[in-house]
Amino acid sequence: MELDTGFRPSDDGFGFANTWHDMLFGVIASRGRCGGMVFAALDAFAAGVPLHGVARQPVRPGHDSAVARWVWRRQVDSVLTHGGTNLIRFARFTYLPTSHELGIGPATRRDLVRLFDLLRSGRPAPLGMVSGLGLPHMARNHQVLAYAAEFGDDDVAVRVYDPNLPRRDDVTLEVPFDPAAPVVERWAKRRKPWRGFFVEDYRPKPPLR
Repeated sequence: MELDTGFRPSDDGFGFANTWHDMLFGVIASRGRCGGMVFAALDAFAAGVPLHGVARQPVRPGHDSAVARWVWRRQVDSVLTHGGTNLIRFARFTYLPTSHELGIGPATRRDLVRLFDLLRSGRPAPLGMVSGLGLPHMARNHQVLAYAAEFGDDDVAVRVYDPNLPRRDDVTLEVPFDPAAPVVERWAKRRKPWRGFFVEDYRPKPPLR
């Protein structure tokens, strides 16, 4: 990898999959706790405190466990940090047009510069993944953690920790340099297209010990 922070989902991510079912603030259906798992895993990695115990087990812990409460707190933080900038950007990116010079394609490529700077400095970066266009797709958006990148002739391959795919080091976002092309998430022989993404604001907190 040309840019590599040293994070690996198989070693540094949660052992269980993101299969939570929650309502954020009682009114917004969340896509599990992907943001909480990303922020919590990054907290532990940045502090040099490896995840351990039930956090590394393949079975998701109960809602009343310390790990579940930690992940939930970080889920809320992932959308409300810095005055809710990530939630605002999710809403803005969801409504950006697909094919336009001011659309989501160019906006995603501009955020690549910020992403590369973070990876170059050794810091993994949370990404807000945008699924579709318009309000009905807000609940289908997602959060992952970028930890490495490798450049090709026409695209860049960004390695990510996807909480939906635990312990996998082969999950990659293929980002063509052409802003009109979609971002494609790949693992094994599967693929999932995304309209685009942005680098999320992140404020570290002490991890669960």
